[in-house]
Amino acid sequence: MKHIKIMIVLLSAILVVSCSQGEKTSEEHDMNEADGHDQSTMGAGDHHTEGEESEQNHGSEMGENHESTSNGGEMKKWTHGDNGVKSIQSDFHFIAGSMENINPEVMSEAGQNVMKLTADGTPTAFVFHTSYGNVGIAAMLNLKGFNGTVKLIHHAQNTSNYEFVAINSDKMKLGRVVDGKKEIFDEKTYESADDWTNLRVSAAGTHFKGYIGNKTITHGHGEMMKDGYVGILLEGKGMLQIKSVELTPMEDE
Repeated sequence: MKHIKIMIVLLSAILVVSCSQGEKTSEEHDMNEADGHDQSTMGAGDHHTEGEESEQNHGSEMGENHESTSNGGEMKKWTHGDNGVKSIQSDFHFIAGSMENINPEVMSEAGQNVMKLTADGTPTAFVFHTSYGNVGIAAMLNLKGFNGTVKLIHHAQNTSNYEFVAINSDKMKLGRVVDGKKEIFDEKTYESADDWTNLRVSAAGTHFKGYIGNKTITHGHGEMMKDGYVGILLEGKGMLQIKSVELTPMEDE
């Protein structure tokens, strides 16, 4: 009887040890499988996610930069560049007249290429694609072959609604057109140049000024108009040369 009890105790101990080892082996196997699965997922998933985030961030930055340039927040300088005549089509659109009315060509002037426009008398206005509010405009122009009026226009919705500085011979006018009705803020004479004229206009809040170079010629005041396009309006015939057009966003005065 005593021997039987000893055998039962020994068998019980063996069964307990075997079960413990089996459970331990099973748990280790499960943990290894889980670890292997997690490492595989992190290795592929995290790399893919970083790539997507990098592309998204790059795209977002490009979008912000593009938006910053296209909303008129920075100075813009235009010349005909490498595109020649095509730059008129790519950088401007017409709100009056067309390419055929100004016949643009690139010509050499004192060793420098400039844009030559030959106007046929049809009122023709070409403007940049971006709308501006407060803005300064400077255009380097040669008017000696042109007979008529040249306007730098801004806040333009169409040819019935815009603001301008205009020169014709030795006279400058500063004003606006609203619903087709012209209002003149100021009108003065100035000493015209024989070759190149730096015609400038500024619109800052309710203050408007017309310049030849750095000299103020006309000055006026009026209510602010809705943001609009900026460009050049020709009313006359003959040859006009353009070396550059610069736009500078301004603050209220």
